[in-house]
Amino acid sequence: MNKHTVEQFLKMLTNLDGLLAKTAAHADGRKFDVNNFAAERLAPDMLPLSKQVQIACDTAKFTVAYLSNQTAPAFEDNETTISELRARIQKTSDYLKTALDFNYTDFATAKVAPKWAKSGSLTGAEYFNEVAMPNFYFHITMVYAILRQAGVEIGKMDYLGSLNFKA
Repeated sequence: MNKHTVEQFLKMLTNLDGLLAKTAAHADGRKFDVNNFAAERLAPDMLPLSKQVQIACDTAKFTVAYLSNQTAPAFEDNETTISELRARIQKTSDYLKTALDFNYTDFATAKVAPKWAKSGSLTGAEYFNEVAMPNFYFHITMVYAILRQAGVEIGKMDYLGSLNFKA
């Protein structure tokens, strides 16, 4: 875990915001309420798009906080519109920008006991590798999949974002 991880979180949150921007344009072009997408889900027993965005944001902010011995800002999970979800992404990104300079020197041996865990803890390295990174990408991928399934015209490059190829 280092500033490059934070930069990757920021890039993917920018891409996530881009997916929601394309969703708004899609709905506008078809003259229906974009906010209907916030409740979309892939299957009846899966979380809706709104919760997928919230969890992706929370995973990024809590990861940098846990692994730098900081306290993450508290955000209520009360977003119900695409505009509110985009604001949530922005608030998370603003926090992550401050985390670029956090000290992650001892992240591997940090003790991480997330509130959602029933008991026990993980080392920082275990949390980072086994929970944080897979969970972050899973929830962003679920947003992508929900939107594709709902007919929003997005593609792989919308997920990946800009690539910095060198000549």
